[in-house]
Amino acid sequence: MTDEPAAAPPPDEVPPHAAPDLITCNQCGNQVPRLEYCIRCGDPLSDEYSADAKRERRGRFAAAPNESARAVALISTIFPQLPRAEMGAFRVALGAGVAIVAGLALLGFFPVALVAGAVLVPLLMVLYLWIVDIYEDAPLWVIGGSIAWGALAGVVAGVALRALPLSSSVGGLKLDSVLLAGVGVPLVEGALMLAGPLALLSMRRFNDVLDGATFGAASAVSFGGAHVLVQALPILGAGLRPQTDPLQSVVQVVSLAVLQPVIAAGAVGAVAAAFWLRYRAPVTDRRALGLVGVPALALVGGAALLVAAGVAKAVLTLVPATLVLAVLAALALLWLRRALHLGLLQESREIEIERSITCPSCGRLTPEHTFCGNCGVSLRALPKGRRSKTASATESEQRS
Repeated sequence: MTDEPAAAPPPDEVPPHAAPDLITCNQCGNQVPRLEYCIRCGDPLSDEYSADAKRERRGRFAAAPNESARAVALISTIFPQLPRAEMGAFRVALGAGVAIVAGLALLGFFPVALVAGAVLVPLLMVLYLWIVDIYEDAPLWVIGGSIAWGALAGVVAGVALRALPLSSSVGGLKLDSVLLAGVGVPLVEGALMLAGPLALLSMRRFNDVLDGATFGAASAVSFGGAHVLVQALPILGAGLRPQTDPLQSVVQVVSLAVLQPVIAAGAVGAVAAAFWLRYRAPVTDRRALGLVGVPALALVGGAALLVAAGVAKAVLTLVPATLVLAVLAALALLWLRRALHLGLLQESREIEIERSITCPSCGRLTPEHTFCGNCGVSLRALPKGRRSKTASATESEQRS
């Protein structure tokens, strides 16, 4: 005999006559249905079912429960609304794209590799927005507005930049050239990337932190792709196989194709998320991100990332600059990921459970709240149109 309470049965063994079919979540303290995950905070309920169960690692990413919220994961951070199956396909597509770009550069087709690298991430962004159909009830100009603005601004910035006297050897760079190329240009480009998304802040229908992050990231990657293409026009006129160092060409195109778009998308997306959190989220949620959730401080952080990248490219040789860019890209991803994660968690406050829906990610029935009780994915991170269609289909099946 022991005084310890008996462990609750796992979800699949809870008898159908158990009343009420609720359990207290150790993480958020709310009474929630007896499922595998808390539908309010997304925490695994294994500890609640068994006193001796090993506590599962907390800190999972709300948009991808199989990943840590602190992981440097490009696909699930830049494209958080992808269902789990599509995330795998996008990882393969990104890996194949990088391999093709690097292969072309290694073979000496640097201009072709440069073009392919410039369009790789923007193309994935377009496919992402089209596949998940995030804003199916919105006009086309809203869906593609951020991408179109970023591309147009990138072309204008690229043309203007070609007229500036920035070319010089690393050792011969003057202070004014470094300030212009490493500080002035990144700040102006960052402002242009952010201007388009902020124009959508006045539209109250887009009231989620995810909206701001998506608009910001889409604008940033399209800006970067268009900017690189304009800057590369002189190289494109030099023939298919100009005289270049193949290894240096590989490093350069990989940096242009992945690292620089990721830095821009992470910085601009996180800053936009801070604006949405401050001006569109409920008052009680506006301090969820701490200091980086304050728009003014987020602007300083985003500017610091872009300036650090600009200075590294201006004063360092190719390989050291690329290493610095890789570190900055990781920091940008972590920042954006934190904004997305905490923004999703804050939306789980005291939402009443009115019906059950079929989870678009795992296909199982779950109460309609913030997280799926079966697979733990954030239902708020999934496309709004997909959630609405699923809820309607579930209601029809229940009525029939």
